[in-house]
Amino acid sequence: MLLAFLLAQFLFSLFHGVPPLGVFVVAATGISLRLMEIVYASRHSPLPTDVTRSLGALSVAWNLALPLMLAMATRQLHTHYFGMLALPVLETALYFSLTTTLTVAAIASSVASFWVAYAAHFRPPFEIGELLEATTLVLVYFIVGSLIWWLVDLLSGREEDLQRKVNDLEATRSRLIEEEKLAAVGRLASSVAHEIRNPVAIISSALEASSSPSSSLADRDEMSKVAMMEARRLERLTTDFLSYAQPGAAPFTELDATALVGYIASIVRAQAFHKSLTIDLETCDGCRVYGNEGQLQQMLLNLMRNAIEASPERGRIKIDVGWHCRDKIRIALANAGPRIPHEAVVRIFEPFFTAKQGGTGLGLAIARSIVEKHGGELLLERNETNNIVFAAIIPSPRASSPPGSKHLMDERTWQKF
Repeated sequence: MLLAFLLAQFLFSLFHGVPPLGVFVVAATGISLRLMEIVYASRHSPLPTDVTRSLGALSVAWNLALPLMLAMATRQLHTHYFGMLALPVLETALYFSLTTTLTVAAIASSVASFWVAYAAHFRPPFEIGELLEATTLVLVYFIVGSLIWWLVDLLSGREEDLQRKVNDLEATRSRLIEEEKLAAVGRLASSVAHEIRNPVAIISSALEASSSPSSSLADRDEMSKVAMMEARRLERLTTDFLSYAQPGAAPFTELDATALVGYIASIVRAQAFHKSLTIDLETCDGCRVYGNEGQLQQMLLNLMRNAIEASPERGRIKIDVGWHCRDKIRIALANAGPRIPHEAVVRIFEPFFTAKQGGTGLGLAIARSIVEKHGGELLLERNETNNIVFAAIIPSPRASSPPGSKHLMDERTWQKF
């Protein structure tokens, strides 16, 4: 602003002759001091408040003296340099209080009035034009200074209010992060408890069935083996729980889908025994999937437990393994339970949503997560009374199904609810 003002004054003065050399010296000194101030501030940014106010005070003092020095250097009684006195008034309004701003405006007015008296050699009467110009400048100093201070004060108040709100938001964000961490720990604990409960329930059912007087020696031996296998699986679950939750963390291998389903069907027979349920398994020769055995067993176990719980006494559960399309295997579990309400269907795969009393709402959510990590889909294919069908569509390492396979599924034969 100072440079632009001086340039305009010099251009105007060219019409009345070139200004004396002293004007250029004073102007160059003023501009150099201002540039030094800018360079210092940029190199030491951000400046402490006390340093900023000290530099501001020096700048105000220099800018108050500069117009008077330029006027004296021109050696002319009529000069327009006193319009530059608005600059220190504006600068004071930016950095200091209203009282200081009015004081600087009064000093600037005194300087302008002094020059009017100086031009008349301190002998009244003074020229009307000079008095009018000086009065106008005085009004400009006070009005502009007060207005700028008010605007700066208003903006400072709003900035403080905004900063306060930002601090409140940051504090709220920190609390939410902490609460989310605690909630995540709670969800993890619920998931661990849910997954551990499966093998514990199977072990308990197997031991209870083996201790039944009606059980034969062969049945007792089989139940003991089931309990031992599930105890080992429980140990493996406690160490591998977090690793299965991370995509790609567990090793994938080529697996026999029929053997995979057969194993799960064998270990849940003890639970099905208490409801007198019949489990039918329809197998598929050559149906293989690519995935992690432990994770897929956990997925199938969750689906089987849900099917057993939903089935009526002396009901039937059917497990069908077959080709879904040329490169995917379909593993479907059907039970004769009641129809799932529509309001529950739309949320059935959401974590922690359950329509069962005492349920955790994690079984289907975890099953779906496992299937999706294997590049497949978990669907509710049928939702009819006495015909509830869940199907896991899992990619196969083979590119096509065996010729003439009776299990080849056309995608139009199932629907996604």
